[in-house]
Amino acid sequence: MLLKKFFNVGFEDIAVVERRSFGLSDIARYPLFTSDFIDFLRRLMPPERHAELVLSIVIVARKPTAEGAGIRPS
Repeated sequence: MLLKKFFNVGFEDIAVVERRSFGLSDIARYPLFTSDFIDFLRRLMPPERHAELVLSIVIVARKPTAEGAGIRPS
């Protein structure tokens, strides 16, 4: 769905170059998340989800120039 949204706003040559899962132990290293929040997630999420809690995706794409898109510059 995300790639379709990039396409819909005019990007071309869209490619996913990296996908990485982050678990509780990974996000606990970032100062953005307090220990209280990490403990809350441990209680809230089932143990089988602790290793893959968040997915990071890196996407590269190209926005065509006005000439390449068939658009007249104003």
